[in-house]
Amino acid sequence: MDLRGSIAATGVALLLQNACASTSYTPRGDGRIVTTIEDGHAMLNKDGRSLPAGGDALKQFVAGNPVAEEHASSYSTSMRLGIAEQLIGLGALVAAGFVVAPTTDSDGVQHSASSQRQVAGSVLVIGGLTAFIVSSFQVASAQAHFQDAINVYNDSVPPRFLPPPPGWQPTSPVPLAPPPPAYPPPPHP
Repeated sequence: MDLRGSIAATGVALLLQNACASTSYTPRGDGRIVTTIEDGHAMLNKDGRSLPAGGDALKQFVAGNPVAEEHASSYSTSMRLGIAEQLIGLGALVAAGFVVAPTTDSDGVQHSASSQRQVAGSVLVIGGLTAFIVSSFQVASAQAHFQDAINVYNDSVPPRFLPPPPGWQPTSPVPLAPPPPAYPPPPHP
């Protein structure tokens, strides 16, 4: 197998491994938002409801808390801008490839791109890479707003006093002395 085949096989294996990942524990529903992974996808959970993690689910789950709603809205806006910037960057890079591509005349002879086209291609490459860099900052900002929306909302949820899970036994933070030995009762005369 050549190097390209090995890289492709490794990539497929990594993608399949990611698709199989799931968390095995979902916290009790106490009104707070928690994140889990189901079949390799991030999920938001609240009071037994589970939705794919994203702007719509976040907005639904934080509804009623104005500060958290503002963070959720900022998350959605920043993600849209980040994706648009990535598409613009990709378009600029593809366009640069066409601009600097050699041309073929009617006799079938290839000619390299003119200096003006090379300059235009360089400008497109720099612009495309710049758009990718800006989009990475935009997406990072969006992720921070996503976490802030969840944390602000969770901090506003009043505590619910739920019974402990089945089988839970409290433990002492300090080692306890062993119980005194049980002596048999004295014999009856």
